[in-house]
Amino acid sequence: MKSLEKEARTIDFDKLDAKPPDLKADDRILLAWHRSHMANERTFLSWSRTSLGLLGFGFVMERFDIFIRHLMRLEGIKVHRGPSDPIVALSFMAFILAGILILASGIRFLTIRRHINRGEAVFSILPEFLVGVSVVVIIVMAVILSLPSIWEMSEFLAE
Repeated sequence: MKSLEKEARTIDFDKLDAKPPDLKADDRILLAWHRSHMANERTFLSWSRTSLGLLGFGFVMERFDIFIRHLMRLEGIKVHRGPSDPIVALSFMAFILAGILILASGIRFLTIRRHINRGEAVFSILPEFLVGVSVVVIIVMAVILSLPSIWEMSEFLAE
């Protein structure tokens, strides 16, 4: 029973000396090292896809603005020429956040790769936090920037 308690102790990663894995010692170590690198690459690719999706979302917002203005003209609503400022601001914010996200994912990939090669166990939640903040910022901006249009449309429908 006491031997199990000794084995069940938690590991304090701060006290361990970081050393590169000995890849030639055992095939299992080599395979674990490969799995770690492949997981890091998969994570980088998923962050890249998320960034591209955010970039695509910016383009879709621009196209949707043109479509809505065309529908409003067909209904006889007077619409000013050119893109609407709120949609431009929102799509521009999506473009900027996509750029920041791809940059952060590249930095994270290289950092995690260095930690894997050194045998260090260091983790960061910065990219996850950045994506969460990006989504919240875009949703808040979309709501705030669409309120005047919704108000204008409700007044038109009330007539």
